This record gives sequence, structure tokens and C-alpha cells, in this order.
Amino acid sequence: MTIKSLTITEKAYDTLKALKYGDESFSDVILRTGQEKVGAAAKFFGALKMSTEEAKEWKARIKKNRDEINKDFELRRKEIQRSFE
Repeated sequence: MTIKSLTITEKAYDTLKALKYGDESFSDVILRTGQEKVGAAAKFFGALKMSTEEAKEWKARIKKNRDEINKDFELRRKEIQRSFE
């Protein structure tokens, strides 16, 4: 088995330590949490079955919604900024 040394911040160490179960090693924690994340994402692969055209329409709607949200956010930001002037 190859062993590698890592340098992490104290906050990262504390977070990793908090994730440990019993006598689990840090390597075990990293492997377990990595597999949990991949497993969670894998559950959704293929969930959206649509044609290329449907995907383009979906992306266009998402972009339109984001643009509207960004516009609204910018208006609110300006209102807040004016209230501090």
C-alpha cells in the first residue's frame, strides 16, 4: 500500500475528524464520503430523458429565468445601495 502525506488546514482536519465513525481511519472517511457523493449523483443519471430539441428549449427557459432573477437581484441591490446613501 502506498502512503501519501497531505497538508490540510485545521478547519479541514476538524471537519474530517467530525465525520469519523468510531475507529474509522481518515482514509476510510475520505473514501466513504467520496463514494457517498458519487452514489448520490449517480442516482440521477438518465433521470431527464428528452430529445436534443427539448434539451435546447429547457436550457433556454433556464437561461431566461436566470436572466430575470439576475435583473431582479440587480434592482434590489441598487435599492439597498440607495438606502445607505
